[in-house]
Amino acid sequence: MSLEHLLGPHRPLPVRVRPVAGESTGSFVARLARANGLGLAEFLDRVGQGDGSSDPAQVEKYPQYTEMDVNAAGREYLAVLAGRSVELLRWALPSLADHRLLSRAGAGAPVWRWTWKAEGGSPVPWCPLCRCRRGIGDPVWLLSADSWQVCGRHLRWTDDSRGSEPETVDLRALPECVAAQRERRRLEGKFKLAGPELFADACQVMYEWWGYAPDSLVWVQRAWTAGLDARSARAVPLIVLPEAAELAWLMLRFEQAGQRSRGDRARWLAQVQHRADVWDIDFDAGKDALLQWLERHSRSADGAPAGFAGPRRLVLAARHNRIASRVGSLQQRSCMPGDG
Repeated sequence: MSLEHLLGPHRPLPVRVRPVAGESTGSFVARLARANGLGLAEFLDRVGQGDGSSDPAQVEKYPQYTEMDVNAAGREYLAVLAGRSVELLRWALPSLADHRLLSRAGAGAPVWRWTWKAEGGSPVPWCPLCRCRRGIGDPVWLLSADSWQVCGRHLRWTDDSRGSEPETVDLRALPECVAAQRERRRLEGKFKLAGPELFADACQVMYEWWGYAPDSLVWVQRAWTAGLDARSARAVPLIVLPEAAELAWLMLRFEQAGQRSRGDRARWLAQVQHRADVWDIDFDAGKDALLQWLERHSRSADGAPAGFAGPRRLVLAARHNRIASRVGSLQQRSCMPGDG
């Protein structure tokens, strides 16, 4: 163990690297190490104590698969080595937020750990055009709540497939997906609490729907256009995006109406069936998931009038709120996963 390891670094490394907002800590330290001619394993030894592979080649792969967590002392060491303030790193790198730091008993020696199931999400490649625009040659991994992201500036879709081709999907060939992402943002912007949850519900319904009708022509054609395997799980979030966005708005109208009788639910289901005919997707394949969603939204929110909504507020159904999380991935924010 080096003397610097024991006493801590006193000066920044010669070459500084600017963090990207939302970047994973693992991605940032890998870029910082590479810029200074260091292997990642060698760099980690300067940040503190931790467990990792003895194979340096394996350690180099960590940032694309998982996230690096540190304790408060490790964050201080990293700030010194990077030549950046703790405040800047805490703002830019989600895993360096105070509530994400590792706890450490005793004197608080610097500690790092690669967490195979990162609390903040999955490492997803940053849009390569954004990266080039910033003059960054190395890969950048963003910590995403979900396994995929859409760059609205350059219309590129990336996911956590890690090396599968294509690495990036150009959405200019899929204008319906671009429009769907804009509709998602409009829904989430108008209803900041309920909007993301309804979109999450719609996605979970469409994922199950796809599972029973993966050969629907509209989805197969989108996958081919994107250069993806039409039957791969990787393709699903992208190819069902237009239908998920439209379904989310239909779900919103159901919630706003606040009418939840058996007849009201049947009429709403008929509306979705009409849209499924327009989409040219087998309605029966998705009916069970839709019925499950209706069952979980069959009662108004506890203590609120049916369909209560202010200018930017909508109270979702009671059972939805008991199941869904307010934060996290689309799966976590939906009432659909599991049997609960």
